[in-house]
Amino acid sequence: MKRTFLAGLAILLPIAVTIVIIFFIVDILTAPFVGIVEDIITKHETVELAEQHKYLLLFVSRIIVLIFLLILVMLLGVLGRKIAFSWFINLTQRIFYKIPIIKTIYRMTRELSNNIFASDKKALFKGTVSVPFPSEKTRALGLLSGPPPDQIAEKKKNLQAVFVPTAPHPISGFLMMYDDAEVQRTDIQTEDLFKFLLSCGIYHPREEKNE
Repeated sequence: MKRTFLAGLAILLPIAVTIVIIFFIVDILTAPFVGIVEDIITKHETVELAEQHKYLLLFVSRIIVLIFLLILVMLLGVLGRKIAFSWFINLTQRIFYKIPIIKTIYRMTRELSNNIFASDKKALFKGTVSVPFPSEKTRALGLLSGPPPDQIAEKKKNLQAVFVPTAPHPISGFLMMYDDAEVQRTDIQTEDLFKFLLSCGIYHPREEKNE
């Protein structure tokens, strides 16, 4: 009975975690536009149907938003290569860079997307490390981001920024700064680190390789 339960859990867990992550990403992408699509649908004499099947309305609205976002991304990818369209991109960037809060968000997301999708991109993280977290008596695995901003490095030398992901959903975590002496490098690959976190410590990279 116990083995059967664990075997079923081993099959269900990765499926459930994958679905949760996909729904999380879809929710972030579609949330700003779902209300607009729902209003458009309900205005065409479907108010009663929408009230009776609100979850179906939400699902259909998200699918429509995803389709439009996909078309928009493909269209921007094509137009982005056209010289005539570059003036619009430059104008948008200039406007965003002049708005106090917007310019910070835009610059951060632009640099992040360039690092992720660049053809000659380098690794976003510089390896896995072990750091004291959440107290000095305990340690946690993290991803080495690199040196902190200059404003912080000028006040305190020999600092390293480390992203400490949470388990079992490593898409969130804590960005900490440690002295070089507190950061211990490991030979664990980034992919293996995420497997270790997703399994809540059950998956062991070295045991997997030795099999």
